[in-house]
Amino acid sequence: MNTVEEVTAQVLQKVRPSLVESEKLMRLADRLLEAVKDASRNYEGVLDARLEGSVAKGTWIRGREEVDVFVQFSRELGKDRLEKAILEIGNVVIKKFGGKTRLRYAEHPYVEGMLNGIRVNVVACYRVEPGMWLSAVDRTPYHTEYVKSRLAGALADEIRLTKAFMLGCGVYGAEIRVGGFSGYLAELLTLNYGGFLKMVEAASSWRPPVCIDIEGHYASKKEALEAFGRPHIVVVDPVDKKRNVAAAVTETKLSEFILASRLFLNSPSERFFYIPERVSKCRTMTEVRRALRGRCILGLRLRVQQKPPDVLWGEIKHTLMGIRRALEHEGFRTFRYDAWSEDDTCVMLFELQGLNLPPYYLHCGPPVYLDNAFDFVKKHVEAQDTVAGPWVSGSRLYVLKSRSKTSVVDILRIRLTRGDVSVSAGLMDAIKKARIYKSGEELAKLASRNVSFRQFLFDFLEARPPFLSRQGQ
Repeated sequence: MNTVEEVTAQVLQKVRPSLVESEKLMRLADRLLEAVKDASRNYEGVLDARLEGSVAKGTWIRGREEVDVFVQFSRELGKDRLEKAILEIGNVVIKKFGGKTRLRYAEHPYVEGMLNGIRVNVVACYRVEPGMWLSAVDRTPYHTEYVKSRLAGALADEIRLTKAFMLGCGVYGAEIRVGGFSGYLAELLTLNYGGFLKMVEAASSWRPPVCIDIEGHYASKKEALEAFGRPHIVVVDPVDKKRNVAAAVTETKLSEFILASRLFLNSPSERFFYIPERVSKCRTMTEVRRALRGRCILGLRLRVQQKPPDVLWGEIKHTLMGIRRALEHEGFRTFRYDAWSEDDTCVMLFELQGLNLPPYYLHCGPPVYLDNAFDFVKKHVEAQDTVAGPWVSGSRLYVLKSRSKTSVVDILRIRLTRGDVSVSAGLMDAIKKARIYKSGEELAKLASRNVSFRQFLFDFLEARPPFLSRQGQ
């Protein structure tokens, strides 16, 4: 078995960009920056344009190149005019380089494009003093300068290892869909502990709540935790003491990261890391059908409108939990649930203990000495769905009832039609029109038409984080 040092050295050779790759990327970044500056000259309120993100810091990893150009606007400029300006500037510049543009959303809309396989973003922010933020992205220039001021020696490569580890373990990404660690958070953790290995060693011993305050903004861990409502992890932003950089990290992703760190130290391997050259194996339909065999999977396919990803995924996650609660209220035991979305399609999956309920169920009533015992008897003694009872067992009343519907599809459809499911308002119409699947073959057909959904379906059925998947072993 390789040592930790041997594995990280091998990984670093694969995730560190070569000198030629770095120079090529920086030439593109510099040309984009100059083009943005030129295109911005005639717009009111533009103060400057800067490179931000991992390219500006020198912490990007091979295969994940992304150029972020931020246009800084005067705080006096209104939000509507800022957004109009950045969309015009971004479209002009990216099209000038021969790329296709795409409107993306964060707090402000921004423009994304692909140039020679490299993702580029043209983003707007306000130039403000620390603590006077008008939008979330206003902190970004300060984040860049802070990280650059702390990068000494080989810390840039250590950060690359951290990001590759988080990517490989499936915990990288602060968007709601993932609920994991942002690139900035990965950088701060590495800087705080002084390197990748020291960071992993520390994380392997974390016991939530975790609290990291690099600049000592708070007098104690207790004070910092209480300032943010005692979440499972707090990493105080060095440039803004009121912000928890780890606010997006879910308890699940934090726990997966802790487990991955412990397993990696116990058995070091490249399989814990994102490796650019490693081609992801495309799952075959034979593998998918084998994994579906004997499983009780409920699926809902719905059409969704284009909207900011975090807005859409907030609605999806709220709706997933609402459907799970409705199913469990009806008597269906739900093991797991998740969702996939691409373009205008979303598929929600629920793994159940069974797709049909028994024809009869036991209904427990009140103790006989309570006032409502008489009401219970009166209600159920002549009811048409009463099969047996009411009877007394111990101190309580019981009755055996029959179900008019036993299929999960029928029951869920009825509840959705009458609005008896907690569904996000933004998905209400789509959910009511959703196609419901309970056949493995139906889901297999859907997977045969879309490779992305096929991989998601297989991963859902395998139910293992990447660092535990059979594929990685």
